[in-house]
Amino acid sequence: MKSHARVLVLGGGIHGVSTLYYLAREGWTDAVLIEKGELTSGTTWHAAGQCPHFNGSLNFAKICDEGIKMYSSLEEETGQATGWHKAGGIRLARDQDELNWHKNVVGIAKQAGVEAHVVGLDEIRQLHPFLELHDVVGGTYTPNDGHVDPTSATNAFAIAARSLGATIYKHTLASDIKRTGDGWTVYTDKGNITCEHLVIAAGFFTTKVGNWLGLNVPLVNVVHQYLVTDPVDELRDRPGELPVVRDPGSSSYMRQEQKGLLGGPYETAGIRLHTNDVPWSFDMDLLPPDLDHISPWLEQMMERMPLFGSVGVRRVISGFIAHTPDLVPLVGPAPGLKNVWLNCGSTTGIAQGPGCSKYLAQWMVHGSADISMTGLDPRRYGDIHNGDWVRERTIEASSHMYDLHPPGYYYKSGRPLRVSPIHEELAAKGAQFGESMGWERVKYFSNGEPEHMSYSQNSSFSTVAEECKAVREAIGVLDLSSFSKFEVSGADAEAFINRTFANRAPRKPGDIALCHLLTAGGEINAEITVTRIDEQLFYMTSAGSMQVRDFNLLNEAVNPDEDVKVTDITENYGVLVVSGPRTRDVLSKLTDADLSTAAFPWLKARTIQIEGASVRALRISYAGELGWELHVPIGSLRKVYLSLMKAGADHGIKDFGLYALNCLRMEKAYRGFGSELTNEISLVEADMDRFYSLKKDIFVGKAGIEKRLAEGVKIKLAYVAIEAPHLDVIGQEPAYSGDRIIGSVTSGGFGHAVGKNLAFVYVEPEFAAKDSTFDIEMNGERYKAVVLGDPIYDPANERLRA
Repeated sequence: MKSHARVLVLGGGIHGVSTLYYLAREGWTDAVLIEKGELTSGTTWHAAGQCPHFNGSLNFAKICDEGIKMYSSLEEETGQATGWHKAGGIRLARDQDELNWHKNVVGIAKQAGVEAHVVGLDEIRQLHPFLELHDVVGGTYTPNDGHVDPTSATNAFAIAARSLGATIYKHTLASDIKRTGDGWTVYTDKGNITCEHLVIAAGFFTTKVGNWLGLNVPLVNVVHQYLVTDPVDELRDRPGELPVVRDPGSSSYMRQEQKGLLGGPYETAGIRLHTNDVPWSFDMDLLPPDLDHISPWLEQMMERMPLFGSVGVRRVISGFIAHTPDLVPLVGPAPGLKNVWLNCGSTTGIAQGPGCSKYLAQWMVHGSADISMTGLDPRRYGDIHNGDWVRERTIEASSHMYDLHPPGYYYKSGRPLRVSPIHEELAAKGAQFGESMGWERVKYFSNGEPEHMSYSQNSSFSTVAEECKAVREAIGVLDLSSFSKFEVSGADAEAFINRTFANRAPRKPGDIALCHLLTAGGEINAEITVTRIDEQLFYMTSAGSMQVRDFNLLNEAVNPDEDVKVTDITENYGVLVVSGPRTRDVLSKLTDADLSTAAFPWLKARTIQIEGASVRALRISYAGELGWELHVPIGSLRKVYLSLMKAGADHGIKDFGLYALNCLRMEKAYRGFGSELTNEISLVEADMDRFYSLKKDIFVGKAGIEKRLAEGVKIKLAYVAIEAPHLDVIGQEPAYSGDRIIGSVTSGGFGHAVGKNLAFVYVEPEFAAKDSTFDIEMNGERYKAVVLGDPIYDPANERLRA
């Protein structure tokens, strides 16, 4: 066995083997894979092998399309059959809300180059004459869906990887991993091997492997069963193959398997976990079948496809699959472990494995991928997500796998996990909470009616309008204690910031700068507000969901010879966003500090005293009004909040939530990290040229920025008004010029102060100019969009500077 490799992949399932292939294809041919048994042992070998094109995410539409393309072409490349069956697929919709979502999904599919059609009941019956559709209103047909033989497909990837120069060692059991210099040494029963990069793609063994590294991997083994029937008389002489059916009514998938049927339900209650320690010898093993446990859903399957009730069961496959708490795979860097990567946790590994591996390989080799990886990044979880929480949330998510998850939907289990000191006060006022990195965050304040979430318009529309009005005309208060908060200190702190961020470090104490960490190629890795406290201390804040990720990025950027310390102080401070034209009047009642523009101008920070607390006050406002962010020692937050509300009572003070903040920031054309700002693009495409400084000798990503400026970009961000006031902008809607897709919506919100439905859209550069027009498809209909250019509200920032 080799003693050294550039990259080592642990695990020979579909995720691991396809990772090896794509790394070799990207040029990293000094790549080795270790598998303790045969390839596909674990979960891959017994998977049902479905590969759908129906995805509610543009990223996953591209991920799944990659798998389907590879499964249908690998035989030609390798000579190894993959067992690919192009059968098509039908996803059923039971009501208008679901059908609206289907229309949204079809728009996403078209952007990924995938054929998809919303179909009516007559068309469904033509495609599949054996379905009972009494409670169905329509569906989506994806003609290029299919299924594959997992073992054959994995072996085809292995042949392709070896042909590119990669190496595979089977029947090689790893027993430990240790840091060795700048690399990692993996100890096995066939010898030890040291690597520069390590990819853990060990399926349900990933948690055990992670323990060797002190890594808590949020995976739970969820039991899943499917059955295969005897041949069905109605199919014996029927030409072709029935499309694969996905039915939310029975929470199951159903398809033809040769001349019989295959079906598997996902229980909506009583999900079973396999909590026993899994021995390393567990390779081509299964659990004892238990059809009684899934009988309620089998009965619903039989109601949907009565053929299931007319035939005997040939075999039952009962195994377990490692699920994550949000059912999204873990693909990317392991937190706190340099050059250790994860590729695991997929609920549909055969469908998602190759695509996940493709984009992981791009990330590893080039520093970024062609799709946004934020949603797959393992660093979306932190130490706060303990074992009990992971189990509870995974059970809930798995139980609702086929349910509709409209905008504003959040899971309920394991909450509240993190709350600010004023959580009870806000809840008593009707706050409706979402969740981010465990924090309870206010979406909006209810007038007593429950929130109806949909793919048309959220029921909170009028309530959110009132919150926006308070901010625009009086004063609003938002609890954003969920911000990630760091301190960067040391003699080299300023030089570190100038070297690693695209923007200049704030030069004087009290200065504030919006800064971005870039990849080597210039793509956006993080957005962080940097405030200079003194000569050697900087205070940084970023999105709450990015706490682990941004802390990791900052620490990894520190050179060994630099006097720089990065400290996570997220729990030390609460944050109140106070914004609106009456803000100065109210705050002046609570502090002796001079809040005049002359003494405390826009984009400056001061430490002020409120209710005996030393508050870091930052004069910035994502709402686009006169305002401050008050960063309050967490123990004083409640006292400061109550005093603020009392002082503002005569000035129309009102609590507001994140729904309103989104509408307000859209009126100001403020970009959002994770939507407009992702690892797919740079600050050039995002039209944020004032946030990088080419006058600096060096910064990470400078060459990538200069290359884009010299060669031009393929897409550009446009800020538009859409003539569809009755619909919420969701994101991922396609933009059309005639019948040609020219771009994609990233986010949007209704501007209540201006009466316009606003959105950001990445489009071909010629369509980004002011007054350009094109169409946006929403719920299957097209609506005119006009490019605005400047912010539609207060373009000169007069209110911010007031």
